[in-house]
Amino acid sequence: MPAIRFYCRLSFFMLFFACLLLPVNLLADEKPNITIKTATLTQQDSTFLLDSLIVYNLSDEAIEALHNGVTLTFNIDLSITEPRKWLWNKHHTNLTLPYQLRYHTLAKIYQVSDTTNNIRLNFSSLSAALHSLGTLTDIPIYTLTNSPHINANASLNAYLNIEALPLPMRPLAYITPGWYLRSNTFQWPLAQ
Repeated sequence: MPAIRFYCRLSFFMLFFACLLLPVNLLADEKPNITIKTATLTQQDSTFLLDSLIVYNLSDEAIEALHNGVTLTFNIDLSITEPRKWLWNKHHTNLTLPYQLRYHTLAKIYQVSDTTNNIRLNFSSLSAALHSLGTLTDIPIYTLTNSPHINANASLNAYLNIEALPLPMRPLAYITPGWYLRSNTFQWPLAQ
């Protein structure tokens, strides 16, 4: 009788812990991708400022390479186009914002670098570094001119730059689906 009680309690606790770990397993199996949740361009004086929220879910191959010392470069492409009825669309600006993610093994920190503005931020966890990488706040876009009567559309695209990987890794990265990390194009009308 005591043995039956012991096994009942044991099976109950195993079932309880399995139910607790189930949501963690479901979150861990997210498909590797990049998703742009929001993006806006606001005008402040004569400068436009970009705000965006991008969610990065890295593949196992990318995480393994990161932990082995490979720097991952993510590009964010901003394009402003004006649709026309009779001619091709007019491109006002095409801008690429490169960001780098690296892991320092000895210090056990993740570093996010904004190579355009030469800003580096350090984080103790990968999730915090990816959150910082995906949160763009008040990024000045100087190439966009202040035109009062423009009817333009903005589009944003984020992707892992395979060309920035070390040369021996590139051929395998081009044919391995885990390295193809790219967002869908996020478009919105530019209100002025």
